[in-house]
Amino acid sequence: MSVQITRIQVNAGGPLEQPIDWTCKDLTLVYGPNETGKSYVVEFLIRCLFRNTSGWTLRNLPADGGVTVAGPTEKTTKLSRNKRPKLDEASDDDAPGLLGDLCRLLVVSQGNSRLSVGETGDGMERNMLSELFSGEHLIESIRKSNALSPLAKDATFESDTIGGHGNWPEKRERDRVLEDIETVNGLIDRFNTSISHGEVATLAARQRDLREQLAGLKEARQYRANQLDDHRKTLDEQLGKLPSTEEITQLSVEIQTLRQTRITIQATRERQQRLVRQKADLDWASMAADNYDRIISARPLANANPPWLAISAAIVLLIAVTAGLFSQRWGLGLLTLVSAALAAVHYWQDRRRQTPEPDAPVELNRIGDEFLRRFGEPLGDRSSLSLKIRSLEKAGNEAEVLAGQLEAEMPAATAETSRISGQLSRWAGRALVENNWDDELESLRTQRVRLDRQLRDTQSELDRLGTAPEDTLGAASKTRWNAAQYDQLTEQLHEAEEALSREIASQSELLDTVRRYISESHASDWESLLAALEKRLKERHSEYEKVTARMIAQFLVHQVLEDFEAAETEMISDGLERLMIRDSIHRLSPRYHALRDGEDGLVVVDGDENELLVANLSTGAREQVFLGARLGFARIALEDHPAFLVLDDAFQHSDW
Repeated sequence: MSVQITRIQVNAGGPLEQPIDWTCKDLTLVYGPNETGKSYVVEFLIRCLFRNTSGWTLRNLPADGGVTVAGPTEKTTKLSRNKRPKLDEASDDDAPGLLGDLCRLLVVSQGNSRLSVGETGDGMERNMLSELFSGEHLIESIRKSNALSPLAKDATFESDTIGGHGNWPEKRERDRVLEDIETVNGLIDRFNTSISHGEVATLAARQRDLREQLAGLKEARQYRANQLDDHRKTLDEQLGKLPSTEEITQLSVEIQTLRQTRITIQATRERQQRLVRQKADLDWASMAADNYDRIISARPLANANPPWLAISAAIVLLIAVTAGLFSQRWGLGLLTLVSAALAAVHYWQDRRRQTPEPDAPVELNRIGDEFLRRFGEPLGDRSSLSLKIRSLEKAGNEAEVLAGQLEAEMPAATAETSRISGQLSRWAGRALVENNWDDELESLRTQRVRLDRQLRDTQSELDRLGTAPEDTLGAASKTRWNAAQYDQLTEQLHEAEEALSREIASQSELLDTVRRYISESHASDWESLLAALEKRLKERHSEYEKVTARMIAQFLVHQVLEDFEAAETEMISDGLERLMIRDSIHRLSPRYHALRDGEDGLVVVDGDENELLVANLSTGAREQVFLGARLGFARIALEDHPAFLVLDDAFQHSDW
């Protein structure tokens, strides 16, 4: 497969000021200063020769013209920017084009001698090595295939089931199929539980049985209501014959008032009697007062007048002394005589006055002793006796008032007693004595409370029944009324009705769900729906088996690819040892004679068999190695046939 460029024609444009038309031989050298169009021509060649230009950095320049190529067929072909097929495209099955990655071996653009598109340590891409030495580039193409997920290589096996990353498409598909299988199984289980087992019929029978029991209890409730109504009427009649609670309370208060009135009357009578008995004391005290006055009046009275003469004599004497102090001798003497005369008269009168003695002291003592016996206190003087007389007179007046009061109150109390006795006798239906009043009132009160309580209880029970009594009692019910059982049955019936409604709704929802699921909107019989579900389940199981098989197959393919990758690594190592590569590297970089695939990347081997990483070489040495490898790889790819090599600033870093 020989490919040679025989002619290059480029119209003026961009940095190229003049059109060119070059006839190419074994070596065509183009040189000149910067910005004269050298790289412009190289980029034009790339666009004309190759369709895949992703390996180069090209400018969008309006270059036009053509490139005449001899090979790879027997014909000479003129290529342009828009003409196809290019050298990396096949025109037919018998004339395949150059492989895309290998096309980059033929061109070094802008001084980039690396054999990789991106930045790599050793400047060479693994896929190029694989394509050169493993032949078919098979492993990478299989791995890039959409049919093989890269996540399949991390698959796991647990309990005879394959698993893997959640983003694995086949894993997601299998999960979807499994979910669909679970949905179908759930629908079939619901069908078997709800439809096949006759849940609706069971719930309906339960509902009928509860309603019959409730009907019997309702009859018993009506009969009980009639009984309670009759009993309530009887209690009303009995209560109507008894006095009301207010009447009983009022009469009880009246009895207590009567008794209190009697006590008051008795106390009044006793006080009036005590006051009446004091009249004899009043008579004695009056007589004793008369005797006391008689005894006292028989005594001579003492002069009770003040000693005016003595007082006058003292005053005159004081004035005389005052006059003497002012040298009034005549006044002093005269006044002294007057004072002496007044003192003499006073003395004479005082000598004439005599003190009388009592005539009957024994009688006074007897009056005092009797006073002490009657009143329990000693007789002081006439005023004590007068006070006692006035007190006794007041008591006598009070006795007369109390006597009039008793005359009015005693008949009223007697009449009240007769009235109360008559009232109680009418209530009791027999004659009662006063000693039985309290017992009869308590009995009436107890009866009233008991009947009131029974009436309230009866009415409360009747109200709780929640049904109106009928006029007649009616026939006795076969079922005994039981409120707790009625509430329980009512609750059970409510639950049964809700369960039946839920079950009917569930079956209806199940029917709609199955119809939607199997896309049968008009199917109504459960048999056809169940058959469709079972068919869908069988299909899903088949899908599950297929997707599981694909998952296992992908995992096994990754296992095989790993084995092939190991073989490919060995093939690459053997290919790098080929003579064409060793010779090309040694020619361009005499220090090194071989290129090998090491654990950390590509290495070069010097004359002493020392291995040096290509990534650690100097810039110039690395450029020489790249160019040598490029020549060697191209010779291998072209099977040592001649071809063109376009170099643009390919030697700017090397020291030659």
